[in-house]
Amino acid sequence: MTIDNARKKELAELAEFISIDYCPHSMVLPELIAEKSGVTYNYGEYGDCFDGLLEHDSNDFHVYLNTQNIQSTDNARLRFSFAHELGHFFIDEHRNALKKGKSLHKSYYRFQRKNIVEMEADHFASNLLMPTSRFKQAVQTRKFDFSLIESLTKEFGTSLSATLLKYIEIDAYPIMVVFSRDNMIEYSWKSNDFPYKYFIEHSSKKTPPLTVAGDYFNNGLKCDDTEIVEASEWFSSYDDIRGIKLFEKCIFPNYGKIAISIIWQ
Repeated sequence: MTIDNARKKELAELAEFISIDYCPHSMVLPELIAEKSGVTYNYGEYGDCFDGLLEHDSNDFHVYLNTQNIQSTDNARLRFSFAHELGHFFIDEHRNALKKGKSLHKSYYRFQRKNIVEMEADHFASNLLMPTSRFKQAVQTRKFDFSLIESLTKEFGTSLSATLLKYIEIDAYPIMVVFSRDNMIEYSWKSNDFPYKYFIEHSSKKTPPLTVAGDYFNNGLKCDDTEIVEASEWFSSYDDIRGIKLFEKCIFPNYGKIAISIIWQ
């Protein structure tokens, strides 16, 4: 299940309009947007119940934000959860459903979702925190390497994963992001001009062993540096790609046995 391109454009334009209207000269602040929109909110510890929740009562809207295991209210994950809940408020169909007494799903911070309502709120949140025009301006004259993504996360107050997906969305440079769990490739995203499409382990979906991610799963080695790998170790191609080198940088989240590979030429 995916959001169609017309709907994505509509949500992105809505989010960007709101971000520029409320925060034209600074990092986007979900708290400020909520306050100016008459949406109340609070931070609290709610265990594993949800990351964020928008509640409607007597025509008032309130956002609950879960600070369980989060150090401060400017945490990137918390900011995204807040922006996601604002998406439910600003997207007409979501807000009207709540007004009619219908329940939206409780929101959890996830790298990949399957529910269309949550996907729409995620897309809104990404474009609220990283308005496309502002994001493009921030990257247009800067050469790509992993330090650029780290710099952008600080500039926009977003997580590495959210920033990477936004970078891919605007097609600024040919890169691919591969999410692997327990030595299996679960998801991948690539910019339109990234030259490779098929993994060498396409049928088995196993993480290729002679890669940075593969080294982690097979040998328990976490490499924090950007490494050079053979394109043919990651990908298959009708062309002869022997000898072609790629860069691979891996992120190892502190939950589960997961490796997120960023690959570029």
